[in-house]
Amino acid sequence: MAKQSKDTVKQEIQVLAIGNYKSYPDDYEVAPATVSQNIQSLAKGYWDSREYKEVERDERLGIHLEDYQHWTKEAYDAFMKSNQQSMN
Repeated sequence: MAKQSKDTVKQEIQVLAIGNYKSYPDDYEVAPATVSQNIQSLAKGYWDSREYKEVERDERLGIHLEDYQHWTKEAYDAFMKSNQQSMN
């Protein structure tokens, strides 16, 4: 098994988030306040649905809910930037 690092967890969360943005575009292409709330909710959902081994991993690596929130926001920004570039 590959060594778990904070960057590895970040990438996993961002891949999940981008998949969610692609699957539910109506939730992420609306008013900025609603988008922000939806992103925070998505991060909280990932946080709350972790398996025991993921909780242990996050504790060992010093990962907190705020990290999940930041990473899902970063993924959203990258997703929207990619969409804008593909439209041009």
